[in-house]
Amino acid sequence: MSVTSPPPSPASAGEPQPLVVREPTVAIIPTQYRPPNHGGYSGYPSPSYSPPPNYYRPVIPAQYPSQYPRPVYLPPPRRRRRGPVVVAVLAVLAVLSLGGAAAVSAATDTDGAVRVLGGPGPAGAKTDARDGALVEVLNRRAKAVKERDKTAFVADIDKSDPDFVAKQETVYENLTKLPFDEFGYKLGDSAGFDDSIPTELKSKYGGQIRAPGVSIIHRIRNIDPNPVAAPWVPIYAQVSSKWLLVGEASGKDLPSGVGGQPWDGGPIVVEQTEKIVGVFAANNRTLARQLVEIADLALEQVAVVRPGQWVGKVFMTAVRDRKVFDAYFGATPERVDQVAAIAVPHYNDVPDWNSQATYSATRVIFNPDEIDEDTDQLGADMSHEFTHAAMAPVTTGWTPTWLVEGFAEYVSYKNVQINSESLKRALEGAATDNLEAGEKFYEEPINYITGWLACRMISETYGEAKLIALYEKFQSTSNEDVVVNQVLGVSRATLIKDWQDYVAKQRR
Repeated sequence: MSVTSPPPSPASAGEPQPLVVREPTVAIIPTQYRPPNHGGYSGYPSPSYSPPPNYYRPVIPAQYPSQYPRPVYLPPPRRRRRGPVVVAVLAVLAVLSLGGAAAVSAATDTDGAVRVLGGPGPAGAKTDARDGALVEVLNRRAKAVKERDKTAFVADIDKSDPDFVAKQETVYENLTKLPFDEFGYKLGDSAGFDDSIPTELKSKYGGQIRAPGVSIIHRIRNIDPNPVAAPWVPIYAQVSSKWLLVGEASGKDLPSGVGGQPWDGGPIVVEQTEKIVGVFAANNRTLARQLVEIADLALEQVAVVRPGQWVGKVFMTAVRDRKVFDAYFGATPERVDQVAAIAVPHYNDVPDWNSQATYSATRVIFNPDEIDEDTDQLGADMSHEFTHAAMAPVTTGWTPTWLVEGFAEYVSYKNVQINSESLKRALEGAATDNLEAGEKFYEEPINYITGWLACRMISETYGEAKLIALYEKFQSTSNEDVVVNQVLGVSRATLIKDWQDYVAKQRR
């Protein structure tokens, strides 16, 4: 989320670029975090940590409904509006939840395919004698994807609803187009989401019907360093003594992202480069290639500033099917049109079902209405969002918002000559009383620019390495006074005064 100016195109390189402002909303700051595990590429902290008392805890705005049942850090969308305000990207930097672990576990075959194994759940977890039957069904489904066996895939689907069968056939075709190194299913707590089963299905199939939580464990070849879990809530019913897939649950009470996976929409095409894997609508192959090229350039822009400490690769989705994007907005569909894209952290398990889940990768998902934006706008959005992905391994609930957003803007603006008059106009009326660390940051769109200017000033004064060190230091504390003094050697009050003077110079 940010205020950005598009990177210079070959035709405009060296020319001053106009500055544009995006409108903010508010953010919900997470209340549970722990610093990342430095033993490897672990990324976002686990959702099971309670930070110290001095951690910033804003009041969650009443207008945010409960489609996110757990606290989340949700930087605002850039309003989808033409004119002086341009579209921005929504970065969902952490999904936090509490819940039980699965009642079965996943293992890896020697060839890399994930298989589902039955087994006892954690202490206190509910068990169900029917779990074994569903494990077998999920095993067969995973094997069918692995072996490209469509007949086997549809064999466990009830054929009484032709539309549902056709949808599942599309899911199969989509899954077999994706470059998986690993793929499989992990059955969750047997209590599941039976309350989300539609009344018509309950009436049709009677009491032998279930909606379990299932983690789709997968790893994209050459992109994901670790397995990634996506939530799925299938509805299985016993038909003629056989458990068959009869539907899929939906609703605001399900984990964010259910129904929002790249294989959940219409037919897809996959385009790849060395560091990008993109999923697009099958009838948009030409545009798909263009978008991947833009993404490659945006990723290079980020890599200049952050060459290491993250995987350096991105899996992105830009399909035409709205439900894939809408799945991340639950009970607030009115917000969908405000957002150009979302960057969603994914874990090695679904955090709602496993409080010990650890960060694995960030997925970027585009609003279908944004796909046809101009190249400069798309490139700016991607470079900003990829910066969030690059900083994911060192981003915690303690990282102040002005630094999270300001640094992403710093990367987007780096090496771009900004038109001084445009900047001066943008700063008219800008408040510089303080650098905002929480949701208050999003109350004023100009905070994106002033946050960016703070990061640029730090880089110019102390060096870019110090700016990055400042960002990384918030893994161990939320105290800005301590961090600023330890990294920059000045008090936070001095930093604020220097920033105020720096902004004042841009107004002259």
